[in-house]
Amino acid sequence: MNHLTTITLMEKGNRKTLLTPIRMAVHSPCSILEATSSTGDLYHAYFYRQQFLAAKKITRSKRSSYLEQALTKGIVFLCPHPVVDKLVSQNETFKNRSLTDLLSFTKRRYTPIEVSQIFRCMDSLIQGDKLFKVMRDVYYDYRRDGKWGKAYSVLLTLEEAFPENQWIASTKHDASFSSYHEKYELNDESLLQHDRSTLEWKLWKNREHPVHRSVWMSSFGNDPSYSIASFSLLYEEQYLNTTEDSFSLFLDTARHHFTQHELKDILIRMADSEHSVIHQAAFRQCIRISAWEEAMTTLIHHPFDLSAQDSRNIKEAIPKVNWDNQLPIEQLSMALIPILKENKHELDSILTACIPILSKTHNLAYLVDWLKPLEKVQCNLPIYQRVQKLLKYAEDPNQQALAGELYYQLGLNREAIDSFSYEMELNPEDPSPVKWLSTLYRETGQADEAAAYQQLLQSMR
Repeated sequence: MNHLTTITLMEKGNRKTLLTPIRMAVHSPCSILEATSSTGDLYHAYFYRQQFLAAKKITRSKRSSYLEQALTKGIVFLCPHPVVDKLVSQNETFKNRSLTDLLSFTKRRYTPIEVSQIFRCMDSLIQGDKLFKVMRDVYYDYRRDGKWGKAYSVLLTLEEAFPENQWIASTKHDASFSSYHEKYELNDESLLQHDRSTLEWKLWKNREHPVHRSVWMSSFGNDPSYSIASFSLLYEEQYLNTTEDSFSLFLDTARHHFTQHELKDILIRMADSEHSVIHQAAFRQCIRISAWEEAMTTLIHHPFDLSAQDSRNIKEAIPKVNWDNQLPIEQLSMALIPILKENKHELDSILTACIPILSKTHNLAYLVDWLKPLEKVQCNLPIYQRVQKLLKYAEDPNQQALAGELYYQLGLNREAIDSFSYEMELNPEDPSPVKWLSTLYRETGQADEAAAYQQLLQSMR
């Protein structure tokens, strides 16, 4: 697929800066896209519920900041990646905002609680005292209006940004807030109605716990503004503890949000997981869209138990793959023999399909060595016997008829024609090699030659 390689940042004075995405951290409250300019400057673009907020050129990073938290505890996608494309393709040109403009923009668009949560994410961009003032002003506004629950919510956000601040610690334990401690500590379901944004980031922060993850999905998973976060959560779950039901939901969700080629890219990225269900799905998705090289690469590096249809797909793919040094067919036997040793018919059929490809660059002695792993698993296959016999007969002038039949059985028609031609020269009265040559030329699409040998065969009767 064609990944989005650059995005345009509109700066002050309509100055354009082209940015190349490097990675994206999906986190809460804000996700962060890291990108570089053509001059090598590093930028961080902030998004809230998939809405672009602002981007800033980074000269240094602040330890224990929200940025560090997002990059270490968020769900990180390396670019290019379909999930990143999904976010930035909604608007490939982003009009940047100064922090003053951002404050005005967020105040118009979001609740004061959400504004404080958004600016909490900017702690690596804003001086600590200024950030503290913006957030504390929101707290005081709510408190003056007697909205104690909302004031407490802002305190929790302040605590995230300034965990060592004594004023926050003492204020949080004010008796006026006593009725809210347990409600927020337990993520009471009433918060879904009264303080959704705080409940969301608290659940996300503790998503390693299955209960919190489940509540997050049931509460926010169907909200379009959380669609990327929702998918990312399912994506992460496949690495942590995938199950048949979980992976089925993941695939259904992926098919809803992404194209078939994007789904292939996602599954291939996930193939470094230890879960064979992911390897299987990646292989089958590659086959589905005729991505033959990626299908075989996945199989070689991440073998899995094959169904009968998988085996048929492998045989279909083998002659269509552009085998080279990056994708060596030589490695295929090592991947297939351990997983198909109990299904000898399928294994024999697939290994036989490899022989015409291998014979283009390797001699018969190599083919014998290539099949030797069969001995280690005590798997006696016709293909191995044929190649061993062929190695014995190929250079024997008196065994060219047998060699020709073996070449034919291995799909090596050109070599079979050479053997039967030599046999015909040695035994010009024998009609058998003539009959074989007529058949071989016909099967290789050489009608004139086939007709000539058929005519010769008839004259010998």
